[in-house]
Amino acid sequence: MSVWDLFSGADGANTRAMIESIVQEHPGLFVAPTTLSWGNPYYTKLAMASASGAPPSTAIMHVSRMPGFAPGGLIEPWDMKLFQEFDVGPEYFTDALFGAGTYEGKQFAIPLDTHPFITFYDQDVADKAGVLGSDGRLKVDSAEAFYEVGVKLGEVIGGPGVAFGFQLDTAQAWRLFWGLYNQTGGGYDFSAGQRAQLDIDKAAQVVEAVHMWMDGKCMAKDQDYGGALSAFNGGRNALIFSGVWELNGFIENVPALAASPTPTMFGQPANYADSHTYVLPTNRRMTDDLRQKTYEFVAAMLKLGDRWGKAGHIPGYLPSQEKPDYQKLELQNQYADAAQTVIFDPPVWYAGAGTDFQNRMCQHLIEGFRGTTEPKRVIEQMLETASSIAQQPNPTE
Repeated sequence: MSVWDLFSGADGANTRAMIESIVQEHPGLFVAPTTLSWGNPYYTKLAMASASGAPPSTAIMHVSRMPGFAPGGLIEPWDMKLFQEFDVGPEYFTDALFGAGTYEGKQFAIPLDTHPFITFYDQDVADKAGVLGSDGRLKVDSAEAFYEVGVKLGEVIGGPGVAFGFQLDTAQAWRLFWGLYNQTGGGYDFSAGQRAQLDIDKAAQVVEAVHMWMDGKCMAKDQDYGGALSAFNGGRNALIFSGVWELNGFIENVPALAASPTPTMFGQPANYADSHTYVLPTNRRMTDDLRQKTYEFVAAMLKLGDRWGKAGHIPGYLPSQEKPDYQKLELQNQYADAAQTVIFDPPVWYAGAGTDFQNRMCQHLIEGFRGTTEPKRVIEQMLETASSIAQQPNPTE
């Protein structure tokens, strides 16, 4: 059987090692892995392979991209009865994560992990700043409280307390905004062919809060992605909004590293996230034996979630989180609760990781975060842009 993924660097090496161990432990299972570039090129090639009827046996897909593939028949739903033979079923995943992989009542994506957007911080600096509660976590329950935390961290280190790389970036501003907006309880409708809708007042409240933070005391004003990583790793900022995929780099550079889900600042817990999932591309060459082997392989990868979690990802398969090796990962367990409150991109064909939608939302949000456009006008512009994209036909249908 063949499998495509988009894992490079340490993730790629970890994936290959996991596959090798599975092949050794499963006689008769032969796996041919292929790694392609992250982003739109990967999904374009996968769509073309599926359309030709000769794709890989299975492939990694961000769950945020699944709504663009399932409607056009480029991927098939998984047979959950067959998966039961390998101890894989909805009861082994959080409701939020497993539910994100469904389309029209069928399961099109099986989660290997979830990788949320959270907060990392320097525990020693936070302790000196007096911003930790009795549980050792940040004392934050509002946007104003977060501002005070950032300022106090900054007073200890002699600069802005918080790092956030968003300038010239095609995803970061959206990640922060969408997670915080969902904390407000505001609704949304991004349905294809319809005019996009958000609660403009609540969305503007989030933009206004981030702009308030960016005064050079609480948060650095104009960091790009690399600059924020460098500032946090170098001790010039003491807290960073970042994806869990940066964990190992932080471990190498911040001796007193701590982590937590994104603080609840607007009423209800919510963490922006995506998920690496396995999908079943439509395949005219699929046989009963190949199908059985494909399910066997995917189940085996899920059960090695404790190894996958070492890179920072939260294993999707809950029994993997209970394994001793994962329980020993102190930092990962500090933010593992984020998996209970993950929020994904709107489930529409044009949204998701690496899309033009995310990029264009970021360009509007950047102007609002920097204060060059009034918050409500930012949201209005976002809705105008989203409505325009939503009118376009799904190219996979």
